[in-house]
Amino acid sequence: MTASRRAGPTSRRGFLAMASALLLAAPACGKRGEPLPPLPRTPQPVTELRLAQRGAMLELSYVAPRLTAGGARLGVLEVELMRADAPGDFPKVARRTRRRVAPGETLVDTEPLPPPGSVVRVRAQARVGGEISPPSPVVSLTVQPPPSPPTSFVAQLEPQAVVLAWVPPPSPPPTPPPSPSPSPSATPSAGLGASPRPSPSPSPSPKLQGGFWVYRREPESAYRRPLTPAPVAGSPFRDATIAAGERWCYVVRTVASSDPVVESASSGEACVENKDVFPPAPPTGLAVLPREDGLEVSWSPSLESDLAAYRVYRTEGGGPRTRVGEVAAPETSFRDSAAPHGAALAYAVTAVDRDGNESAPSAPVEARRP
Repeated sequence: MTASRRAGPTSRRGFLAMASALLLAAPACGKRGEPLPPLPRTPQPVTELRLAQRGAMLELSYVAPRLTAGGARLGVLEVELMRADAPGDFPKVARRTRRRVAPGETLVDTEPLPPPGSVVRVRAQARVGGEISPPSPVVSLTVQPPPSPPTSFVAQLEPQAVVLAWVPPPSPPPTPPPSPSPSPSATPSAGLGASPRPSPSPSPSPKLQGGFWVYRREPESAYRRPLTPAPVAGSPFRDATIAAGERWCYVVRTVASSDPVVESASSGEACVENKDVFPPAPPTGLAVLPREDGLEVSWSPSLESDLAAYRVYRTEGGGPRTRVGEVAAPETSFRDSAAPHGAALAYAVTAVDRDGNESAPSAPVEARRP
């Protein structure tokens, strides 16, 4: 007992010394190197900045960034647009506007078209607090007289496609040559020095590309992008991408330039619903053979993918055609046990699809039941 009491304080002192050593060593054990710098909060640039001339309207579209430069998701941000409608140094003559947008949002703004010959230049950048993205490239458009839209636009449903047809507008008169540019003025600018004022930089030449763009939309949506990457040469145009049961609406526009886009206003709208109203082909290979309990009518199988049934018709003595039976596909024979004995008979068969469309009758085959 005495020895036990004497050993107690010594054990406690040893434990405290060990614990202190461990606490002093703990920071060194957990150290993994220098602290990492914070991820950049600067938003990524605005993308897909475009100017387009559609009929009598000027359209500006762009896509707001989703992420920061460090890859973090953005919250609500601002897009600052710089726009210049006058010649001169772009940052100096451009006016600025800001708009709150959602990350990744696609924005489309429209306004009445400026007078022909006007040069519109636009640049965009994103802002989050005091962080500003790199600016987008400057895009420009020289306003042209709008081309005329096509007329007499119609859409017709065929078995495998929608066929669109229209009348192109009359060819425009030739464009007169541009007036010669005046020589640079020697008047000093507002800044230091007396260097001649530079002439405004010409707008990039548009990629002229005649033809037509066909647009398609669902009933509750808007016309966004043409169906083809390049304008089509002319009428007619076949859209074979519509699925059964879908309803689509179409317009067509005359194209004067593809980069930047300069196109006419829309033609009249034509809508179609892809209902199956087309009957199968008539059956072939019809044959009628006598059997003990009647006449057996047989035919070759149809190749229609949506075939549902066959209907068998009988004519007696040149009278009216009467339906005497129906068999579900893929069955290709029918036993007419009610055929009258000794009468001059003729048989024909039709094909019926799943939507109830019935084909024309097959070629008739005459027969007589003994």
